[in-house]
Amino acid sequence: MTIHSDLLAALIFLVFGTLALAIGYSYGFGTLAALGSGAMPMLVGAGLFAMGLVQLVQTSAARRKGQQVVSTFSRRETRPLLFILSAILAFGLLIDRVGLLPSLAALVGISWFADESGRKRELLGVLLAVAALIVAIFYLGLGIPFRLVAWRF
Repeated sequence: MTIHSDLLAALIFLVFGTLALAIGYSYGFGTLAALGSGAMPMLVGAGLFAMGLVQLVQTSAARRKGQQVVSTFSRRETRPLLFILSAILAFGLLIDRVGLLPSLAALVGISWFADESGRKRELLGVLLAVAALIVAIFYLGLGIPFRLVAWRF
């Protein structure tokens, strides 16, 4: 199945618009005289949703006219996309449970396989350099209280 770029853009707008509307609704809109904390997310969500609908209608009209649609990702581009997204997801899921250093190891280790030509012996050097840089900047320099290693499951 080929996902076309216009259709993907429309779906992204629709999903994020719906999420913003749902989150904003839970905060409450308020009144026009005194807007509540959910007014801005709801207005932005409604705008995103409307743009998604317009994009979807334009895409449908273009396909009916027989215009050429552009494929979003070629087969060559799906491997890096999936590995990078998986690495970011793994980092986000692990940071609270295992700490900063193991999460960085997962991030660098998984994303390393996005490139088919990545040499495995360079992986350890890159991992050590990234870990040292992140710890130096965020933990030591800025004083952000990350747990470096914490095995909580």
